Amino acid sequence: MDLFLSTFESKIDKKGRASIPARYRSLLERNNEELILFTTPETQYIQGCGNNYINRLWQTNLELDQVSDEAVYIQDILSDSTHVKIDAEGRVLLSENFINVADLEQTILFAGRGETFQIWNPDKYITEKEERSKRFKLAGPQTLMLKKNNDLLNEKNK
Repeated sequence: MDLFLSTFESKIDKKGRASIPARYRSLLERNNEELILFTTPETQYIQGCGNNYINRLWQTNLELDQVSDEAVYIQDILSDSTHVKIDAEGRVLLSENFINVADLEQTILFAGRGETFQIWNPDKYITEKEERSKRFKLAGPQTLMLKKNNDLLNEKNK
């Protein structure tokens, strides 16, 4: 499985164009996916993903009561999502709304999150990461449960 990994800094120009990291672009191209951007009400960043992630959201939505908070939340994500065209230089044009939600200025930060990536104001990303680190330290040692390879193979063959 190809995943969005690592953290990259980039510039955003006065027109709102930002260069998507080459690794992220090549992942989308390899999987023949379009780039989709969206925000959620509780976050201060932009989410980026391909069609497969959005399709998984839709499938999850279909299993929910369509008037439940969870279903409406997913439907809001879908209605606020935007297909974004990557130009020949590897840039995308970020809408004014996206720029405002994430409080983006001249430098932006891309943070890989597996099936998705996030676009942050670098200062806000560092602050959020430091706060998360403090919470983890206060909570004590973290337990990381990984699926056994057998479990992954079984899921893949379903």
